Amino acid sequence: MKHDLTIDLGEQMLNCRTAGVIVKDNHVLLHKNKKDPFWTLIGGRIQLGEDSAHAVEREFAEELGIPAKAERLLWTVENFFTYKSRPYHEYSFIYLMQDMDNRLGRTEEFLSSEGGEFHYEWIPLEVIGELPIRPEFLREKLQQIPSVPEHIIHKEL
Repeated sequence: MKHDLTIDLGEQMLNCRTAGVIVKDNHVLLHKNKKDPFWTLIGGRIQLGEDSAHAVEREFAEELGIPAKAERLLWTVENFFTYKSRPYHEYSFIYLMQDMDNRLGRTEEFLSSEGGEFHYEWIPLEVIGELPIRPEFLREKLQQIPSVPEHIIHKEL
C-alpha cells in the first residue's frame, strides 16, 4: 500500500506535493476543485519512496489519462498557508511538463478522467494575474518561466 507524504500534526499539516506546468499557445492548463474558489496547478502528493518527478508524471496520468514527462524542475517551494482553517507547511516541487503524445488539445474546459470533482481549463497567460490562484506567487511566475530552477519561500498565513 502506498502512503502519501502528508503528516497530520494535530493543529498543523506537513505536506510534500508535486505539480506540473504545461503551456500551449500562450495558455497554461490549470484545474479547480469545484468546492474551492481558486485555481491550482495539476499535481498531488508525493508517495513514500517516490521521487517528485515520477509523482507528477503519475498524477498527470491519473488525472488526465495521458502520458506526460517531467521535462525540468522550475521551482522548489516552501509554502506556508491555511486551508480549511488548518495551517499547512508544504514542500512542493513544480516541473515543466511535456504532453508526450500531444493528446491535450486546447479547449476551454474539460473534466478529469477520475470523475467530476475537478474541472480543467486552458487559461490565457495574459489573464493569470487576475485569477484567484494558489500559491499566489504563480500569478507572476507563470508569465516568466525560469530557465534554471528557483527556490521560493512563500507565506500566505
